[in-house]
Amino acid sequence: MLFGRMLFIFTNHAAYRVARALFGLQTEHAYLLFKYMVVAQTPFAIVACWTLARELTGSLRAATVAALMLALSPFFIVYSGQAMTETPSILLLSIALVTHLRGVRARRMWQLCLGAALLGLCVNVREPVGFFGLWLLVAPACYGWKLRGRELLLTAATALIFLTCALAPFAVWWLADVGGYRGAWYGWVASMRAESALHPVKLANLVPFAQLLFIAAPVTVAVLPFALRREWRERGLSPLLALACVGLFCNLMLLANYSTVINARYQLTGLPGFAPLAAAYLVGRWTARARGDARRGFAYACANVLAFALLIGMPVYVFTRHTLANHGMTKEYRERLARVPADAVVMAGGQTVSVNYYSGLGLGRWDVIGTGGGWPGARLNDQIEWHLNEGHRVFVDVDPRLWSMDGWHEQETRALAELPARFGFRHHAATFYELRPPGDQTARDDPNLRVLLNKPKSRFR
Repeated sequence: MLFGRMLFIFTNHAAYRVARALFGLQTEHAYLLFKYMVVAQTPFAIVACWTLARELTGSLRAATVAALMLALSPFFIVYSGQAMTETPSILLLSIALVTHLRGVRARRMWQLCLGAALLGLCVNVREPVGFFGLWLLVAPACYGWKLRGRELLLTAATALIFLTCALAPFAVWWLADVGGYRGAWYGWVASMRAESALHPVKLANLVPFAQLLFIAAPVTVAVLPFALRREWRERGLSPLLALACVGLFCNLMLLANYSTVINARYQLTGLPGFAPLAAAYLVGRWTARARGDARRGFAYACANVLAFALLIGMPVYVFTRHTLANHGMTKEYRERLARVPADAVVMAGGQTVSVNYYSGLGLGRWDVIGTGGGWPGARLNDQIEWHLNEGHRVFVDVDPRLWSMDGWHEQETRALAELPARFGFRHHAATFYELRPPGDQTARDDPNLRVLLNKPKSRFR
């Protein structure tokens, strides 16, 4: 969120405006439009990845296996049905790389500039994609460009275009402080610092990082070291090898941020870069084992990818069912919020995003005591007391589905379970309880928050 992801946000906003004007789309249903837009982009992202691999390997079979590696990635499958940036970023990234690659190969200035611009715009969908900017500097050398005036000028121009398209939207909004954007950005930075303190970057993060990377693309990761070695020995710094290294570098740079070991989907970032090399190696390896029979080798490679995808993907799906079910509660939560005052302060755990979403749409003026970076930590009781002293009504949703004992969520759930020792509770509606000062004689209901501590930890988040 460092640069605001403005292309993703404003594309969705424009689509909402069009759908509202043409079809009368209701505001509270806008999230469904955003979700289905991602679903619609999924096949195009796979085709774009296939096209990129085809350009790099020159092989239809290797390109098909590379596309299969992406399509069968457990994280790609899970998040291709969510209103998140993974699928749009993979689509735009692949198109940008194909465009630039063709421009470098044919030395066409307009393709070079267009590819660089698209790659820069991709940063406004998902920031880590910006590390693919290294490709703009490495690609010309891979295609035999010399360090001469025109070549150097074109390379510098593409780098400048990339940086402009990547940073200009954020810079304009930050400098102009549109709608108080600058203050909101500083607030986000503060929340990220608070959350980073809970999950410090450390050497031990390599273990979950490697685990999640393997789950994201098991066959790809398994053969990648061998593919890198063979490509280097046989062809040196080829475009195929260079892009694989850039993609791998993008993923490794994620280690600098705590989110890498919390959000598994981030491992998809570099996959379009190194999947083509892994696919080419896998097809070649199986073809050799099939005694040069290209069709059998291709069939074996596809079966290999499919088998590992099922072996790894089925347990992942089992472990993520709870998370997916929570994502599906957004529509239901609109009905729940209608039961509390429109100006209430709400503690909604895993549905905090829904509260902010519906409040942002103008359907209420709810405030939240959030989770993660928005969690007040040791100041929880003080913050609740401040709201009560200011005359704000504070509610907590005790639905067990909203509170977790996994990782950093455990600290929040334990703090929630201690609240009855400090405040009174009055049942309001369904799973909502209102917090009241301890002397309030009308607030003697038991929210039974201790039961939340009995929730088993999930094996996958």
